[in-house]
Amino acid sequence: MALVPFEVKNEIGPRACVVRVGGDIDMAVVPELREALDAALTGGCGNIVLDLTDVTYADSSALGLLVWLDHRLRPVDGRLVLAGANVDVARILELSGLASVAQSVMVSPNVTEALEGLDLPAAATEALWERRLDVAADLNDLGRVREEVAGMLEPLSFPESSLFDIKVALGEALANAVRHGSPNDGQPMISVGVSAYSDRVVIEVGDSGGGFDGTPRESDDLYAPNGRGIMFMRKLTDRVEFDRSDLGGTLVRLTKHRAGGR
Repeated sequence: MALVPFEVKNEIGPRACVVRVGGDIDMAVVPELREALDAALTGGCGNIVLDLTDVTYADSSALGLLVWLDHRLRPVDGRLVLAGANVDVARILELSGLASVAQSVMVSPNVTEALEGLDLPAAATEALWERRLDVAADLNDLGRVREEVAGMLEPLSFPESSLFDIKVALGEALANAVRHGSPNDGQPMISVGVSAYSDRVVIEVGDSGGGFDGTPRESDDLYAPNGRGIMFMRKLTDRVEFDRSDLGGTLVRLTKHRAGGR
């Protein structure tokens, strides 16, 4: 069974998710796509932008998925924007009449205009609180640091699945900082900064290594886009950024959006 490739991302905050889909949307792939969409909605996405740019086929099962999305979004006053459909897919959508009868469904030529059309509030700029840990670059301490950060995040009411995702992504960043960002001489340290906002949490992991800008230099570099570490970080959080650490090495910034706030 050929599975449709898709990616769900919080592009501009927890109230809007962009779902990039490619290939055929038919009865073979709709169940898995629906499961991913359900998880996004449960996690707080109140608006869905469905990027259809790379979709080459859509049938009645795809339309059924859109009807289900409409039913899920209406009670929370959310919107479903169908963006970038090609001529053939757009004709199927037009024949269905979905956009004219479904209260939440809109159509847009591309994702950029779709997001602009949602006219959502800007992301919060003032942190609710900030914490910082400075720990030795010791593999034996990684578990303790993961649990300590998870404890900080518990009051933010993340779903258990999201909290687990954060722990795994943080663990990858910490492990890479120890293995590849710690000089052999002296007593290398790792800094972990946690900033909580009303709509997201930002975790920064800094090391004292040689520095890395996110561009792969060697095929076995775990920070390379095809490395397992960076793959997990990008899949499990909403944004991954690289910067220069105050310690002189690499700073990895992980952002995870959340629903609501306290």
